[in-house]
Amino acid sequence: MNWNEIQSNWAELKYSIFQNWEKITLEQLEFIAGRRDYLVRKIQNAYGVTQEEADNQLSDWQAVQINIDGHFYESKPFFIQQYL
Repeated sequence: MNWNEIQSNWAELKYSIFQNWEKITLEQLEFIAGRRDYLVRKIQNAYGVTQEEADNQLSDWQAVQINIDGHFYESKPFFIQQYL
């Protein structure tokens, strides 16, 4: 899913982000409001990782987000889907 879709559906997706990065509060996610650069910095600061690592984590999360009929789900890696 591209970042524009994530930003447009921030109200729904911020809960998924919160589940992945629990050190970032929902209040902070409200302030971030879908701005990817802000979120990368918040992950970096909250978890003590480099900007590159924070960006990689966010890219990994982004890569598994899918939208089906207006609902967002976290997709499973392809090799796991084969056996479901």
